[in-house]
Amino acid sequence: MVQGTSLDKLSTQRKKRVSFSGKFVPLFWDDADGRCASVKRIKRRLEALRKDANVDTTQKEILAQRATFLTLQLESMERRVAEGESIESGVYTQGLNTLLGILRALGLTPRRTAKAASLKEYLAKDGEGAES
Repeated sequence: MVQGTSLDKLSTQRKKRVSFSGKFVPLFWDDADGRCASVKRIKRRLEALRKDANVDTTQKEILAQRATFLTLQLESMERRVAEGESIESGVYTQGLNTLLGILRALGLTPRRTAKAASLKEYLAKDGEGAES
């Protein structure tokens, strides 16, 4: 295990030193203080998403956690806009597109249905059981 020393890396873009901690300490949602209202809300949302997405693999769990996090970021940005602050629309749009991609990967967006080959077929399918 790496000691608590810093690893220095020379940034190629700006030619300044960037320091990385030599000791990584993971912070998991499961270990967060459940007495805090915001942590409770996050955990409830994650659990609801787990149910909706039928999370049954590690990969789906990772995606569900990321989707929950992105949702909270987007909601925070939306609230700031509602309160009169400005946000970077590009950052918001990128977050929204990323969330949509994650939700698709989890199977939570509707799939397009095959189009009917003709208007006659569509009307026949739509009118099944209905009399004119």
